[in-house]
Amino acid sequence: MPKGLQEMKFRSEFEPYLLTIQHNSKKPLTKWSPQSGGDGGRNWLRRPDHFNIAVILAPYSPYFVLDIDGEKGYKNLQGLQIVYGKLPRTFTVKSPSGWHYYFRYQQGIKRSIGWLAPSIDIICHGYTLLPGSVIDGKRYEVLDDVAIVSAPNWLIRLASNTSKQIDMPAKNKTAAQYDGEDYEFKVWRARKYVEKMPPAVQGQGGHTQLLRVCYVLVHKFQLNDADCRDILMEYNTRCEPPFTSHRELFRKISETRKYHE
Repeated sequence: MPKGLQEMKFRSEFEPYLLTIQHNSKKPLTKWSPQSGGDGGRNWLRRPDHFNIAVILAPYSPYFVLDIDGEKGYKNLQGLQIVYGKLPRTFTVKSPSGWHYYFRYQQGIKRSIGWLAPSIDIICHGYTLLPGSVIDGKRYEVLDDVAIVSAPNWLIRLASNTSKQIDMPAKNKTAAQYDGEDYEFKVWRARKYVEKMPPAVQGQGGHTQLLRVCYVLVHKFQLNDADCRDILMEYNTRCEPPFTSHRELFRKISETRKYHE
């Protein structure tokens, strides 16, 4: 591998897929299409202080990128990991606006913008800038220089699914923001969390279990009363027996708020 690339901490496996990019830009230096492949960074090596550098992504290379945009994207990624499990360590780049997690591509993974969650994108069918690139004075830098690994099964499943079978929040609504996290996504995450909680069973601490669910909705996720009621109604269908008085059921929400105060 050329010395210049080694100094930038590029992984040697990137070399066949490198592409020289214009100065302070994300546009290729020369006319390019995915089928044409990369230039191995040859043009960039001649003037690394003047050009940017990128790596071609799947399906024309073995990689795709999980792109996390800003603090909102990072908080939403934490939400996904709470529901599905933690991401493994993999080669990670700090971009000017967020983080790029590199993973091994698998057939079926699709490019998506904000479909997994707000401010979280799947990047493939193109290229992405690598460390050493600079946009408006802000550099791409290596954050975790480890081997690129396969994505976890849950990420592959979500990234391969473009249907509505996963009950993701609508992307055409402007939701309120709480601590940087999209509120609709928070409601979705709370629903998934409660789905994993055991049902309230009469004679087996059912009342206490119901209060636990209310506590999660009210205090852990800080949902408003309307969303708490919707999720509680869904939870009630799993209770043994279900609560017949919805007024009594909803009163637990206000009781939980008062108890916390």
